[in-house]
Amino acid sequence: MKKFDISILTIAVLILGLVVLGFYESAVKKNDPVLAKAGQSEITQHQLYNEMKGLYGKQMLTELVAQSLIRQEAKQQNITVSQEEIDKEIDAMKQQIGSEQAFLDYLGSMGMDLNKLKDQMNLLMTRDKLLDKAYPVTDEQIAAYYEEHKSQLGSPVPPLDQVKEQITMILVDSNRAENYGKWWSDLQEKHHVEYFDPALKTDQEKAAG
Repeated sequence: MKKFDISILTIAVLILGLVVLGFYESAVKKNDPVLAKAGQSEITQHQLYNEMKGLYGKQMLTELVAQSLIRQEAKQQNITVSQEEIDKEIDAMKQQIGSEQAFLDYLGSMGMDLNKLKDQMNLLMTRDKLLDKAYPVTDEQIAAYYEEHKSQLGSPVPPLDQVKEQITMILVDSNRAENYGKWWSDLQEKHHVEYFDPALKTDQEKAAG
């Protein structure tokens, strides 16, 4: 089973933090709470939000747009992820991290709990299912990979039917990586994504207008 990239949890926490702080951008400054004092200076929540927006805003906004589009597209295509599928991936994460307690400690250090993790897993696995449907592995790809990598598959070389599943798993990951950019671009175009804050527009949006 492929390893789950636990770094995605960091992104999830940053998204949550930015969204929560975003509620304070339009608040009256007199209601802006002080988060820290440094000598004679005070650091307010509004200052923290502005700093986070400058550093992470564009990335976080893109992530939030992606979450929304993935959910909309999955609903249109009737694509779902079962609880059993999510549990299987979480079990793999536990094995990767080392133990049940280490896993729970890690989630705690990220400010997450199991329910939040499952929500993120559902989203990521839904995205992968959409990608796999848009760019499925073909028999031609499998045959070409088999011919090109025979020497790496064992000695004597196993027949194709014995390694077809293994090759398919490799090509699934390859297809996702190769086609993600086009898939994401097409998805934004299909759903008419627009960015209204000039500071948070993507480079592509700025070039377009």
